[in-house]
Amino acid sequence: EASRRRQDSSVPMAKSKAPAAKPQQLTIAKKMASTRKPGQVARGQPRKLAAPKPQQVSQGAGAGGHTIMLLQETKNLATRTWSEHPTLRQALDYFVSSYERQLKALNPQARELSYTVEDLHVYIDSMADLSALIFAPATKHYMPRNKTYLKQQLLLQLQSAAR
Repeated sequence: EASRRRQDSSVPMAKSKAPAAKPQQLTIAKKMASTRKPGQVARGQPRKLAAPKPQQVSQGAGAGGHTIMLLQETKNLATRTWSEHPTLRQALDYFVSSYERQLKALNPQARELSYTVEDLHVYIDSMADLSALIFAPATKHYMPRNKTYLKQQLLLQLQSAAR
């Protein structure tokens, strides 16, 4: 009997065909479809979603919430750093103060340091990478921003500080 069981278990079972839908079932499905309200979707049917409304993100220097600054000074990956700040304005202030610290380190005898916005732009362009992730409360996600955007925002912030 044991050998007989092994032989029986190795034989594939014949596949049974599912019974065809009865005409009565089809008429019920048609009635349900005809009684559906506009916009109501039957089970298993894909829903048509309305296109999301575009969100406007403020472009001001103080815009955005939490900001993560990512910077890499040279092509050496070991120079990658990041810092986080409550706002873009504070992130840009931090960036400018770090630039000023570097100027002081390069010119320890100088009593007074002066630089222009163009000097800051050259410094930004000399970096291997500089970007920011700025939290947009309206969309609840972080918006990536590149060097060009950060230079524009830095210029706006310095202009507003000069007034």
